[in-house]
Amino acid sequence: MEILPVGEESLGVRSMCLYVETRDVRILFDAGVSLAPRRFGLPPHPRELERARAVRSEILRLAAAADVITVSHYHRDHFTPWYPSVYMATDGETYRQIYGGKRVLLKSPDDLNWSQRRRHYGLSKALGDTGAELIYADGGEWRVGGTVIKASQSLWHGPAGSKTGRVVAFAVLDGEERLAFVPDVEGPVEPEPVAFLKEVRPTIAVVGGPPTYLPWDIEAAIRHLREVVDLAPRVLVVAHHALRSGDWREKLAPLFEYAEKRGVEIATYASLRGVGEELLEASRKELYKREPAEALVFEEEEE
Repeated sequence: MEILPVGEESLGVRSMCLYVETRDVRILFDAGVSLAPRRFGLPPHPRELERARAVRSEILRLAAAADVITVSHYHRDHFTPWYPSVYMATDGETYRQIYGGKRVLLKSPDDLNWSQRRRHYGLSKALGDTGAELIYADGGEWRVGGTVIKASQSLWHGPAGSKTGRVVAFAVLDGEERLAFVPDVEGPVEPEPVAFLKEVRPTIAVVGGPPTYLPWDIEAAIRHLREVVDLAPRVLVVAHHALRSGDWREKLAPLFEYAEKRGVEIATYASLRGVGEELLEASRKELYKREPAEALVFEEEEE
């Protein structure tokens, strides 16, 4: 199994895009990228806009090779929209290049909140004439040769009852290698994502960590992440919301200590790629001070 991190906060953008290739199938998880329109009262720095374009270019390259593309949920950093956006580095045709002719495993709209259901409707309508095969993933399982792709049941995006809605997680089972992709569970702060991980028993676990930039139940997140460490994955990748604060390692220090004692590596998308972390959003104020630039604000309307 080959794994290539594509976009994520440690790589300078909001995303959890990940490319996975086995002997049987090529999967692009959550082919999205976006930037926070405002952080610290500032719009994205030009370096962030440049990085979003670079990540989008890599997403396009890998989507062309992929057999399967996932949409774990309908937040803008997890799928490619059907409309132009500077912050998502899209034009009106980008979505066709990403999803056209592909098998798309996507979150069912059945239990979504209004905003996610609206985005699901817009995406599914736009994909109607692209040749994409749309399959609702929740709780499903697919075999391609010797590889199994498995989806969780619907999970909360954060705490139960959260207004941010629901997501699905995925696993790729390829012989002795087992990868779990568990986006945006924000910790996990609830036990259900941990139950999915216990079912899969991954050798590599990629988990959307707690939002360290917000008031949050860090203790519950660390407690659940310790349970993931106890499953003895080779690597636990802590990702996404956790890396929107420059002091995220300090806030999760008990997890690092626990994992080290048990021989589990805590990694980021950047470290898996063998590059240094660039938390561009978390460093936005410092970027503007260090590299003064005109603060460009783009008015964007979702269609």
